[in-house]
Amino acid sequence: MLSMKGVILFLLVCAVISPHSAFGKNPICTHANMLEIVRKCEKFIRLQRPVPIYLCSPNSPCCEVVRKVRDRDMRCVYFLIELDKKKVKLYSEQKILQLGDVCAPVSPPPHRQVMV
Repeated sequence: MLSMKGVILFLLVCAVISPHSAFGKNPICTHANMLEIVRKCEKFIRLQRPVPIYLCSPNSPCCEVVRKVRDRDMRCVYFLIELDKKKVKLYSEQKILQLGDVCAPVSPPPHRQVMV
């Protein structure tokens, strides 16, 4: 039977070896995605006091960049921002996570033909 130290070492090795979804063979988001979102969506996600209200339009350049991330998974993007200790203090986690919903693809209104 394995000792307690052996079990802990085994679990630690498994945790280190298993890839995070952001860094796997087919990543959900990349560092380039994160940088582009920070650049184009900065006024929507920045922590500011007093908090100004900026609304992101689904047709904005910010949303175009957000849609490039597979499944608009903003958790992955925020994970990459968390790795940079300077950036994590500048941006709101809540606002970043909301971008995925705000930037959902816009479907055109149904086309109605008028018969004369």
